[in-house]
Amino acid sequence: MISVTIDLDTSRFDRMMSDFPARIAAAKRRALADIGTAVASRAQLAFRTASLRPAPWAPRKASKRDDGHPLLIRSGNLRQSISWRLSGSDTVVVGAPMKYAAYHQLGTKKMPARPFFPFSRSGQLTPAMDRKIKGILERACREELGKL
Repeated sequence: MISVTIDLDTSRFDRMMSDFPARIAAAKRRALADIGTAVASRAQLAFRTASLRPAPWAPRKASKRDDGHPLLIRSGNLRQSISWRLSGSDTVVVGAPMKYAAYHQLGTKKMPARPFFPFSRSGQLTPAMDRKIKGILERACREELGKL
């Protein structure tokens, strides 16, 4: 029988691994912030770029009150109110505080839906937004692992 005893100084490894939980938490916060920014930005851009909308918008009904502004943009307050915030360690909340935001996104009995957030009526992310989020998460993992 033959055996070899290898005695290593693992202090550097121990230090690196002890920092790992905090580094993972920080990377996750950065990724969630990037996701919030991406979703909010996509929703804001959808007001002017039809290809970014999860579904086509119904045209405006003819009206005497038609002041010529683009659909959903009268004052710009709704578009500008779209924001995001972190909620806990695993969640980013993206939304608009205006009560009428949900009416436009989902529609009502009297008004067709004109969705601008990148998700369907059932809550499914659009394929493009899903790819974007996965890319953000993959990049965050690669960046953090590259620091080892």
